[in-house]
Amino acid sequence: MASIPHDMSDLYLAPVVLTIESQLAEFGALSLSELAVSVESASTNTDLTREQREAGLLFTLAQFVETHGWALSWDPRGLRLTHGSNTLVLGIPEVFSDYLNGASRPGQSANTH
Repeated sequence: MASIPHDMSDLYLAPVVLTIESQLAEFGALSLSELAVSVESASTNTDLTREQREAGLLFTLAQFVETHGWALSWDPRGLRLTHGSNTLVLGIPEVFSDYLNGASRPGQSANTH
């Protein structure tokens, strides 16, 4: 059953999703190397472990987005947006999966962390 909006954050779901979707498309169009460089330059996290890559990519995606109380996190199916009991999962580009799984960039050895 669909729920009605309970507060202003619920009303902001559509603009937040559209903005995050735009970020997914922009960063999803990058090569693995370009994505890694973008994440490294935007966040202070290293990319040695999956957890560091996840945190860095989340930060990069949300750094210029007003989320209006919607929290971003990773889900096995993609990028989860959550506010209270409301939740939505957006699919992610293949390059994100490659990056999160530690696929190596040209000139680097594979990272198996």
